[in-house]
Parts: sequence; C-alpha cells; structure tokens
Amino acid sequence: MEASSPLIAILKDELLVQRVFLSSDEERALDRESDGADDGDLAYERVKARRYLFYAALRDRFIYDGRPTDQWLDWIDEAERRAGGSATIMTALATRVIEWSIRATDRKSMAIGFVAGTTRWLGIVLLTLAVWAWSREIGPATWVLAIVGGTAWLGARALKRATEAHVRAIVAEARNRHRSQVRA
Repeated sequence: MEASSPLIAILKDELLVQRVFLSSDEERALDRESDGADDGDLAYERVKARRYLFYAALRDRFIYDGRPTDQWLDWIDEAERRAGGSATIMTALATRVIEWSIRATDRKSMAIGFVAGTTRWLGIVLLTLAVWAWSREIGPATWVLAIVGGTAWLGARALKRATEAHVRAIVAEARNRHRSQVRA
C-alpha cells in the first residue's frame, strides 16, 4: 500500500531502519485529526500512545536529510489541505519537528530557554531550602525563601510560555512566507 503522504512514507522508512513496525491501520490513523476523540479505534489509540517514538524518528530523519524546512512545510500544507484544513496527527508531529529545529537554531529562543531552565532550578532549590528552614523552625527565612523560590518558579513558567509563543510565531511566519513564495 502506498503511503498517503510523503511525511508518512518518511516515517515508515525511518521506523523500518529502526526495526519498528507500523501497521496499515496505524498509517491510516496518522491522517486523522490530531485532536479528534474516538475511543473505539484501537489503531488511533496506538498511534497517540506512540507519538513520541514517531516524533523522535521524524526528527532523526529531518536532521539526516539536512533540515529541509521548505519541503516539509509543503508536505504539511498539502496534508492539511487534504484533511480539510485541520491538522492531522502526522502534520502535528511534523510541525513539532520544525518547531524543534527553530528552537534549536534561534538564539533568542535558546537564550530565553536557558534563562527559564536556570530560573526554574533556582526556584526549586529555594523552595527546598524553605522546607528545610521550616523544619528547623527558622521563621523569617522560611517565608523569604518560599516567596523568592515561588516567584522564581512561576517566572520560569512564564518564560517558558514566552519561548513557546516566540517559536510558534516564527513557525507561523515561516509558513506564511513559504505559502506566499509558493503562490508567487
């Protein structure tokens, strides 16, 4: 059976190299809407459970092929057009691969991500120290550590959301730029 999209064909090839089996039912389930709920379809449930494996395989192939972002954007647009304009499981996975590529190459995203990770760990350490201070009945230190640690942890979450929004904006801009180039 011929794969319904080049992205699924790439996934099948990469899984074959990794000696992982993809059934024809799972292949068809990859072309279904990513947020659709169907409790009766076992292939759909298996695909949703294996999406991290599929994402890793697609990312490996994307890197191996030299990060052909424009070609993948063509395939994503075509697959979504065939699906009636909505994202499928396959296109959502491919979009995540492109987001990863942008996140790994965009300096602003990398810097914000580093600061967010560092701030998160600082918050966790300070909250742990607050628990330690509380167990030793050191009143003022407990509250100061808890407040600063909680603020750092919440700030890290806000920075993470800002990074994700920045990457989504870059992907949307790349998709729009690519669509305008294709139409021209």
